[in-house]
Amino acid sequence: MLFKNFTILDENFNLVAKDLIVENGVITQIALPNLLNNSENNAINDFVDGTGLYLLPGLLDEHIHGAVNYDTMDASNEGLDKISRFLAGHGITSFLATTMSMPVTALNKVFDLETNLSGAKLLGYHMEGPFINMNKKGAQNPAYIRNATYEEYKNYHHREKIKLISLAPETEGALKFIRQAGEEVVCQLGHTLADDTTANLAFNYGAKGLCHLFNAMPELMHRAPGTVGAGCLNHTYAEIIADGVHNSPATVYAAYKMFGADHLILVSDAMRAAGLQDGEYDLGGQTVTVSKGVARIANGAIAGGISNIWDNVKRITSYGIPLQDAVRMASLTPATYLGFDNQIGSLKKSKRADFFAVTHDLEIKRVWIDGKEFDF
Repeated sequence: MLFKNFTILDENFNLVAKDLIVENGVITQIALPNLLNNSENNAINDFVDGTGLYLLPGLLDEHIHGAVNYDTMDASNEGLDKISRFLAGHGITSFLATTMSMPVTALNKVFDLETNLSGAKLLGYHMEGPFINMNKKGAQNPAYIRNATYEEYKNYHHREKIKLISLAPETEGALKFIRQAGEEVVCQLGHTLADDTTANLAFNYGAKGLCHLFNAMPELMHRAPGTVGAGCLNHTYAEIIADGVHNSPATVYAAYKMFGADHLILVSDAMRAAGLQDGEYDLGGQTVTVSKGVARIANGAIAGGISNIWDNVKRITSYGIPLQDAVRMASLTPATYLGFDNQIGSLKKSKRADFFAVTHDLEIKRVWIDGKEFDF
């Protein structure tokens, strides 16, 4: 299949006029306009005309709990499929289904689920908790928060599916866990009260990033930089929720300047209310009330998001962040962080044909996953 007349966001994240060929779900050739279909070796009759459209790499949300009234912790194949289809409709072609602080038995029911879905590809799981600080639990259920042990980790089914774990390094056993498990899974700091000394130690032990930057962690102070300052100093990765609720525009822009587009990662932290109206919903066994686009539990704490990262990409361009960098923070940067950058994250020869077409006003028109067009 030839994709021609698009302005593509190329592997260097420049908007350029190029054509590309997809064969068996993989990008096999990229060239300047009109070169591919004129080649004697590439007589192609089947093509997609992208006149007036941008072609962007498929996005990756590494931190999403749910959408359209389904949640990862429902442990339902149907639910994961519905979430995957919601994501695909927003240009998000890959994701990590995110769990919460729950018993081992409940987590194993999730890890036992099928991973072949009809929408966005499930790359694996992100464990947010249970190894977090009780005093920074946010919307996590305190009944299931506990100390990190490698022994518990060994009791999880299909550990190879677990790609990311968020934990508090100051809690008992956490630093030891990072040192033991850090070669098997990406560990990042979150729901924490760690000072910069403890955070620096965690990074030295193998932690690689920060869970939803600025949220559920100490503030960045000029003489007490905390986890935020330690992450910046160590050039780690950092997730950020840019939904207009969790962080102000100035805070998101400051994070972009601090960490850069190659280390700052857009996430939604979306829960089951994403894509739905205001009302009452469940999150980890707790009632969440969504009012005027903000989800909160009974004590007033923000309970995850209801956005998606494509909307967040568009939002931060209004903050002065270039579209090219905004897309990178939702595609190649998380793919690199998680170790999938040789397969996805950019429009490059030999990578999977996961991409989507948008107008110059950033309205999504078409989405392809593995070179097959997704039916909205």
